[in-house]
Amino acid sequence: MKAKLLLFITLFLKLGIACAQERDSSKTENLQVGSAPVPIELFGGNKGFSFQLIVSKQFSPGSKFGFFNVTNFAGDYKQTNQTTNFLSQSFVTAEIWRGISAAAGLSAIGSSTTPLEVRPTAGLQYLLTSRDVVLVVIPRFDLSQTYNFETFAVLEYKPALSKNWGIYTRLQGLYNYNTKLGYHEISEINLRLGLAYKNFQFGVGSIHDFYGPDAVNVNNYGLFIKTDIF
Repeated sequence: MKAKLLLFITLFLKLGIACAQERDSSKTENLQVGSAPVPIELFGGNKGFSFQLIVSKQFSPGSKFGFFNVTNFAGDYKQTNQTTNFLSQSFVTAEIWRGISAAAGLSAIGSSTTPLEVRPTAGLQYLLTSRDVVLVVIPRFDLSQTYNFETFAVLEYKPALSKNWGIYTRLQGLYNYNTKLGYHEISEINLRLGLAYKNFQFGVGSIHDFYGPDAVNVNNYGLFIKTDIF
């Protein structure tokens, strides 16, 4: 497992370096809507590891239509009987007004102990980006089965310290409520604090999960490395 994880980190770093070399060096100072970087992140903590990818892109420059995806995979360090969790949500978005878009697509969730479930879902997306700030908020409803209501939000603040260095912070949250049965299913808070060097961000972080009606808490503390691939 350690060898595979080391190989994954090596490939991750090579991908980030290659993408950094191709990025446009010009950056806007003004707030913009409709486009955002595509970050991938590796997190390793005392309880386990996780991988996250977030995509939010318009189909073409100036288009009101776009695509959003968030994919998260997490697991522990066991060689056998490993516990894993998988979440992926994909939406087609249509801008309504100044960064607010209607969103419709699919939500897929599964784990090593439960089968993969795919549900149609719809909601809204709010996206705001600048050189220093990225904000994404997505409230949505599942359109079948338990009709869960969920809100996913990410706020990044990354002020520059010099040409190549900066501060990186992130607050990310998720809240999921089962409207059919009337109880909280899962919620999560992600915290990140670190430094940015060119196209990389790294530092310390934590993941705080809450499960079921009683909000049983599991905390994971560790280190992260992140890069924007576009």
